[in-house]
Amino acid sequence: MENQENNNLNELDQLKAQYEELKQRFEQQEIVNEHLMKTAIQTNIDFFTRNRKVAMIVYPVLAVLMYIYFEFIGFRIFGIILVLLIAICTFVELWLTRNARQNVVDNSDLLTLSRNMQKLKTGYSIYVAIWLFVCFVFGAAFTVQYATRQGLDCASFTNVIWALGFMGLLLLVFGIVAYRNFVGHCNNVIRQIESYDGKSQTKSPRTFLLFLGSMIVAFGIVILLVIFALRPTTFVRAENDLSTEGKLEFWEVYADTIVSPDSTKIVMGQWMQSDSIVVMKSDLPADENQQNSRIFALKKTTSQGPAISSYVMGGKPVIQSVETSGSSQNDDDYVPIIVRLTPDASQLWAQFTREIAGHNAALVIDDAVVQEWFVRCEINNGQLFIMQKRTSDNELEEFCKMLVRQ
Repeated sequence: MENQENNNLNELDQLKAQYEELKQRFEQQEIVNEHLMKTAIQTNIDFFTRNRKVAMIVYPVLAVLMYIYFEFIGFRIFGIILVLLIAICTFVELWLTRNARQNVVDNSDLLTLSRNMQKLKTGYSIYVAIWLFVCFVFGAAFTVQYATRQGLDCASFTNVIWALGFMGLLLLVFGIVAYRNFVGHCNNVIRQIESYDGKSQTKSPRTFLLFLGSMIVAFGIVILLVIFALRPTTFVRAENDLSTEGKLEFWEVYADTIVSPDSTKIVMGQWMQSDSIVVMKSDLPADENQQNSRIFALKKTTSQGPAISSYVMGGKPVIQSVETSGSSQNDDDYVPIIVRLTPDASQLWAQFTREIAGHNAALVIDDAVVQEWFVRCEINNGQLFIMQKRTSDNELEEFCKMLVRQ
């Protein structure tokens, strides 16, 4: 009886020993499997490591180069803004990928690693959406400022809209590629971990479609705001309105010179002695300090003097419509104004520009030269441009209304 009890105890001890051995084997197998799983996702982890290196090395170099470029073309403020944006991007990307560093991955279990990838995926999606929108706003502001400084007309206004549309499309494509590439590595890690846990993950395009749709809407809103901001203001002569104030004249320029205030009367007196020359002072800046005066000698090409005027045309109006591209922003710049002539004035303008091709023409208002052009060839579209110095919006509007009454 005692021997039988001893045998039962021995068998029980053996079962316990076998159970402990089997348990150790399972635990060891679990550790091996987790180690193998981390080895399998190492390729995706290496992507995040490279991304952090790019943020720490490439971004600062890019910031310096872009600042030098904007400084070279005379847009320092945009260079400073871009440097700040790149610095913010560097900080955000390093912060987002802080849990994707190799040492953090090695010390995290698979569940924690999966959660970190989910957070990284969500955070990066929001970051890319904001980044694309900010880049588009920055590009739109620079494009508008550059076009305005160069002198915006109808053709360049259309080109600005096309440029913004192309820039938005390019940013959207780049954002989609960056988003799919980055988030794709996050999804690969998550799918591998969930497959190890026996879960199946179905890939849903909902997040990506929401991201794409929000970007399209955001770009569309910005483009509409730019169009509204740049939309030309047009002043049109009323139909059947043949009245005119008669202040505006076109002359052929014989010569011009810059003189000091003390010499102005002497020079004008000498030129006034010619019966074929009319001398007028200019509203155009003579020099940087604007202390000197600019004097124009204008040829009398008709019996009345100017080549084109309401008086030369028998009292008919000269201007049909006036269009300005924007409001006042900087007193150091000029606003381009598109002037369209009436049909009768357009014929005289084409004839006048054909005859003086290779010489200068001047626009005179109230016996002062307000615009000078070098005429290269005949202009037969009945249009011309005036670069009016930026003042207040009200003064610019009054100037345009005055033009359309001529």
